[in-house]
Amino acid sequence: MKRIIPFLQQHIDTCIAAVMGFYFVLLLTQHGGIGISPDSIMYTSVARNLTLGNGFLQFDGKPLTMFPVAFPYFLHIIMLLTRHDIVLVAPYLTATLFAANICLAGYILEKVQLQNRISKNIVLLLLITNPALLEVYTMLWSETLFIFLVMLFMVAQQCYLQKTDFKHLLPVAIIAGIASITRYAGITLIATGCFIILFASQGSLKKRWIQTILFGCISSSFLCINLFSNFLQSGYLTGKRLPADTSFPDNMQLYGNVLAGWVGSDNPSMLIAVILGVFVILMAGIYLYMAIVHQKNKIGFITIAESFLLIYVLFILASSTFSNYDDINNRLLAPVAIPFFLVLGAGMPQLMNMKKKLYLFILVLAALLAIFALTGNIHNDTIALQNNRDAGIGGYAEDYWKESPILHFLQSTPFADTATLPRYSNDNAAIYYFTGKKVKTLPELTHQTELNIFLQTKALYVIWLNSGANPDILEDNELYKVKKCIPMHTFSDGVIYLCTPLHEPDFQKDSIP
Repeated sequence: MKRIIPFLQQHIDTCIAAVMGFYFVLLLTQHGGIGISPDSIMYTSVARNLTLGNGFLQFDGKPLTMFPVAFPYFLHIIMLLTRHDIVLVAPYLTATLFAANICLAGYILEKVQLQNRISKNIVLLLLITNPALLEVYTMLWSETLFIFLVMLFMVAQQCYLQKTDFKHLLPVAIIAGIASITRYAGITLIATGCFIILFASQGSLKKRWIQTILFGCISSSFLCINLFSNFLQSGYLTGKRLPADTSFPDNMQLYGNVLAGWVGSDNPSMLIAVILGVFVILMAGIYLYMAIVHQKNKIGFITIAESFLLIYVLFILASSTFSNYDDINNRLLAPVAIPFFLVLGAGMPQLMNMKKKLYLFILVLAALLAIFALTGNIHNDTIALQNNRDAGIGGYAEDYWKESPILHFLQSTPFADTATLPRYSNDNAAIYYFTGKKVKTLPELTHQTELNIFLQTKALYVIWLNSGANPDILEDNELYKVKKCIPMHTFSDGVIYLCTPLHEPDFQKDSIP
């Protein structure tokens, strides 16, 4: 008891912030439960199949390759421990992970600025109200686990820097390895670890090279095994990926927009967004250079946070320029939200101490930045709370889907089970999630083999959901150009078509305007 009371007195602000973060997540998910997206359905279906002993299979019966294996397996473990379906316990799971992140952030802030509790509490407030983090932790996404692993990595990496031996290197490598099979972007943690060990740790150059190679081999082995398994099962390392449709300048603007939103500006001009994005990258690079060259004996949490921030942002900018996935948004950049504010929170007090002549200017700047960010956060969180109370969290947790006439028809009639013709849909994930029925997805225009199979099938059903539009696959107006489509059942939110061939053309993907 004598030890517990001083501990609570020292960390009471962190504990309060963690409880508040836990409560905020539960409050936002109170109306309709955890937010569900197509990605979430993939994760939950694999977790359920694992629990049933069917292995890493998606709801469509295909092996999991588009996403790595750790997060579905984590959900499977939670289902075994709780004996409940993961969707039911997910709000409490994500709230716990969010609270754990706040605790780790408070611990780090306590270590880097023990005497500045005001700055620490402001950063904690910014974190528990940050829209990006709350958006992630109110959805059933792999980022919930990935961000927690990032925080664990930072703590483990700092422990390694104090000892620089294999005993402390191994946990860092294992955490980075698990992160890389939680999200493929976890390769940035492997890169961060290699960078810190080689350039920022103490010891001879030979020792640093040996430990860098050891760390790289151990941590990357997780990802290599996952990718090799994917290739054996599907012929693809990370599933079928489309080329990017967003240019690098556009991605820079999107990235800058997200950062601006974190500090209270939701709609910055293109110029301001790009300048802010470039500024953060340049300052991170300069800070790392100065820390490694001039303060190598003082390398700590902030250097680790800066390294991950820089490497992750550059990875997202590069990968989104060459590979097609969601535009850069809060979700994609959420893993650097905590490092971003840790650096700001620790950096401002350091600047005040170093630049006595600029103390008042820096103090006013920090206060204004905190006020703008907190005001913007509270405004956005209030809107999100009201929307969630009215209709549920965005995605499949919205009331719209629960009241869908076409989904009710599929669930309450034997059509989807007794129909002998092949069944396709533009949103087969929604059909599986709400009805338990399995249908094929309409082919993507760039996947010629699957497209030809669809076109050459003489008769089939297409279950079209009005809210399931996807520009990468055949759209409803395009169906009429390649198939004779007769509406069999019409609903306010969709149509079930019977489709037969129009003719037998030598179809090419470019023939659809």
